[in-house]
Amino acid sequence: MGDPSDFFNFEIRNSLNMIKATHIRLHLVAGTCSTAGLLASQIELYDVLLDELSEIQSSLSNYSEYDRRTLPASGRTA
Repeated sequence: MGDPSDFFNFEIRNSLNMIKATHIRLHLVAGTCSTAGLLASQIELYDVLLDELSEIQSSLSNYSEYDRRTLPASGRTA
């Protein structure tokens, strides 16, 4: 079994990659004319960004909680 922090790093890395891809897609549709369909697409992309930011916050919170439970009282490993 690997280091549990690897899981948190993997989750955060996935979210950051999704944010990067979504950011690119937003720029591609931003320069086009505004139709109802394009506005709906932009809203969906912003929803993806918000979801990924929430995932990052959750992963960091979970890792912080994991860290508090596993570190010795001194906060340092021997």
